[in-house]
Amino acid sequence: MSAPGEALSVNPDVAARPVLVTGASTGIGRHLTERLAALGHPVFAGARKPTDLEALGAIPNVTALRLDVSNPQDVADAVEAVQRRGLGLRGLVNNAGLGGLGLLTSWSDEELRELFEVNALAPIRLVRAFLPQLLVARGRVVNIGSQGGTLSMRYYGPYTMTKHALEAFNTALADELAPHGIGVSIVQPGGVESAIIDSAMPGIRRRFLRAGPPFEEEAAGILAEIDAPPPAPEEQAKRAEASESAENRKPSSPEIVTVAALDALFAPAPRKRYLVGTRWEGGRVLRALIERLLDANACPTLGYTVTELVAMLEEQAQARAAIPAESARD
Repeated sequence: MSAPGEALSVNPDVAARPVLVTGASTGIGRHLTERLAALGHPVFAGARKPTDLEALGAIPNVTALRLDVSNPQDVADAVEAVQRRGLGLRGLVNNAGLGGLGLLTSWSDEELRELFEVNALAPIRLVRAFLPQLLVARGRVVNIGSQGGTLSMRYYGPYTMTKHALEAFNTALADELAPHGIGVSIVQPGGVESAIIDSAMPGIRRRFLRAGPPFEEEAAGILAEIDAPPPAPEEQAKRAEASESAENRKPSSPEIVTVAALDALFAPAPRKRYLVGTRWEGGRVLRALIERLLDANACPTLGYTVTELVAMLEEQAQARAAIPAESARD
């Protein structure tokens, strides 16, 4: 098992194993699809737009599937398509997802339903549909989550709610499928270079435009930032040299997500969770977890001292280090 902080690696001698990737048209999904195919693995790549399907189908080792993960018929058709190929299915990567920002009170019921349908309910639908094939292969399920599965903040409420739900799904699914030889992992990226914000921008604008009392002035300020011209080249260079902060985000390449997903798919003993991103982003997650720990410790029946909490941490770390690596699966 890869220890925290260690570089992840994939055995180049691993036999070709079929993997289905949802949301494969751009960003993380496209990057992972191309890498899997280049390594010789047959890839079933899900997308919705005809142009994206055509582009994916032109990649060697890739079978493009029309797959809207919110459409049960598309999912059923995808199951049949994979079965017809007769290769089985070693891995399912639930990558398809929607982004979106906005004041909580400005989201419509329809927008909330769509967000939860794609981000939180679709992974359950996909696992349920492909479980028979995954059981035969003693395969892997990899859920592409977010650091938003631990964090939340204003404007990100509904999006991070879906990612918190995906965390709970991942934990429960891992416990349920482990006795049957299926590994389940979640990859938790921070900011990643992708088209998700561009795709979500029309909805973001609508929500800030419809913001009601007492948020009008706040929403107008956000819209002004959205509509502001891009910074001059000198300012961009200055930001690139400056340290990362909430006002100076530095998205990572999809490569870091792909490397983690490959480890989750093929390592003999994959981790349940792969946090990836910049050090600044990871620090936010650790501080949020510490804050949650301290909040829980405030329970009247607990109240451990800091020394006692540190001793618990050391005990857990030692127990994890002592776990022998599982034998590789076929």
